[in-house]
Amino acid sequence: MTILEFTTKFKELKDKGFIPTTRRGPTGIGHTLETNLGISENNDAHPDVEGAELKAHRTKGNSLITLFTFNNKV
Repeated sequence: MTILEFTTKFKELKDKGFIPTTRRGPTGIGHTLETNLGISENNDAHPDVEGAELKAHRTKGNSLITLFTFNNKV
């Protein structure tokens, strides 16, 4: 997905307002975001949007997010 495609889809998603989660538990928010952006669920090291991996978290959550990871396979 290009950054232009992401930006367009993200603005459309934002305009929808609240969207119920598609999955329970800690992975629900990311799954919901990716599903609504048309990104297939995957567990590989390839980025979602032009070299970047999309990350999501709940505002009131206390779990940690890894923002940068060294990966020489990509």
